[in-house]
Amino acid sequence: MVMTMNRNSIRWRLPVSYGVVALLAALSLGSVMLLVLRSYYAQQEQDYLLRNALALQPILEEVLQSEPQEGPLQDQIDGLAFLSQTQIRVLDARGQILADSGVPAPDQVVEVSDASKSKWSIPPFGSGPADVPGEERKPILIYDNNGESGSVALPFKEEIDSSGPAPQTAMILPVSASPYGYVFVPAPQSDPTRRSSYVVNLLLTASDATKLGELELSNGPSYGADVISSVSNAWLIASVFAIAIAALVGWFMSKRVTRPVLALEKATRQMEQGDLSVRVDLHDERQQEFLSLANSFNGMAGQVEQTVSTLRAFIADAAHELHTPLTALQTNLELASEEKNASARTRYLSRAQEQGHRLEALVKSLLDLSRIEAVQANHDFVPLDLNQLVNEISEQFASRAEQSDRSFRLDLPGEKIIVDGNELQIKQVLANLLENALKFTPENESITLGLDYLNDKAIITISDTGIGISPDDLPHMFERFHRGRNASEYAGNGLGLAIVKAIVENHAGRVEAQSEGIGKGSTFTVILPIHP
Repeated sequence: MVMTMNRNSIRWRLPVSYGVVALLAALSLGSVMLLVLRSYYAQQEQDYLLRNALALQPILEEVLQSEPQEGPLQDQIDGLAFLSQTQIRVLDARGQILADSGVPAPDQVVEVSDASKSKWSIPPFGSGPADVPGEERKPILIYDNNGESGSVALPFKEEIDSSGPAPQTAMILPVSASPYGYVFVPAPQSDPTRRSSYVVNLLLTASDATKLGELELSNGPSYGADVISSVSNAWLIASVFAIAIAALVGWFMSKRVTRPVLALEKATRQMEQGDLSVRVDLHDERQQEFLSLANSFNGMAGQVEQTVSTLRAFIADAAHELHTPLTALQTNLELASEEKNASARTRYLSRAQEQGHRLEALVKSLLDLSRIEAVQANHDFVPLDLNQLVNEISEQFASRAEQSDRSFRLDLPGEKIIVDGNELQIKQVLANLLENALKFTPENESITLGLDYLNDKAIITISDTGIGISPDDLPHMFERFHRGRNASEYAGNGLGLAIVKAIVENHAGRVEAQSEGIGKGSTFTVILPIHP
């Protein structure tokens, strides 16, 4: 039977479960990674603005104390904003804007010298200081908050020809170094329109601590924006691939899981339809759990098949055995009802009564056998003194043997032998075997009951010099309703030895029958484990 792909099947739910687990893992890892990256770069953006603000604070305080004009202040702010790549605003003590550089543009032009009639432009923001044909480098001196100076040559391209050679003018500006050193562009990025959203405000004060105004830096470089964007895209692509791979792995795993399950389901359906010989073959399966399950199923199927077969044979045999006395009983009762002669009628009724007793014994034996076979637990077992038990049962049968002119001998060891078992059932085993020995042993013959032990086994033997057992009957002696060919003249229902076998096996032992042939006697041996 093929398992349909519905949402309640393992073939569907396992790939989905794998995909969901991969999705949750990707979301968790990606969220943490992006959070850490964004936090790191945000801190860099704030630090960059703060360092530049601290570097500009003393210069602007000095400028404001000298009462600068609006034009030169604006030019100076534009130059500082140009190199720091930030928006700089200077406010007075009342909060009015004195100068505002505006948001840095991606391609800025700076006046290098009023006397040069020339302008040099910085390449677009983010292009970096690489050498470009037609460009020359101008030195710009930069010193950090500690007063340590350095220089870096930035590429300037002359856009307007001057009347003479351009003067080698140096621009000296107090700006802070970026995390990448003294470079024009603090952080390489491909999109210059991306700016930081953080704002830094510092108070500008005079030497006497009076408030001169306020310095505000904003719209600084957006550190790591492209890095975070690239990482996000890569994370998204990797997550999609991870989920797809996880779902694919889940699909193949579901096939491996469901293959033995489907094999077991198919076998159970065949058993349901009456095929009790079906078995599960998982010789290619590597999972020990499924192999164990298959072995357990096969063992169960074998037990069910054996039980059903035995039950069918038992029912057939029981029906046959019950049919014979029932027929005889009915016949005798009919003859008795029609018979006019009182003596003959009494004879028919006596025969009917005998058949009734036979039926009663047969039904009792059947009930005993079914009860013994149904109860396999040994929770009611107790340690038994086998010497005492054998001695007690022998006294009963020794008296009966003597009354019927048969000799009886008992052999007991000097050591006490203890076994775990049910006393009534052990006595029933001995009684059934001794009953058969008395029944099938002629007068003037002998019966021997012996007890011995070997290693950790107790051995009970009941031997006689009676009619014996033919070699053809010997393998079937413990089957239900089986009777030897030379035992047809003796009363019995063929269940005594079957009961003996069921009891002995329930005690974790075994029973054996031996005979050299018809007329040469027989020996029955019961072997039980000795109590530890």
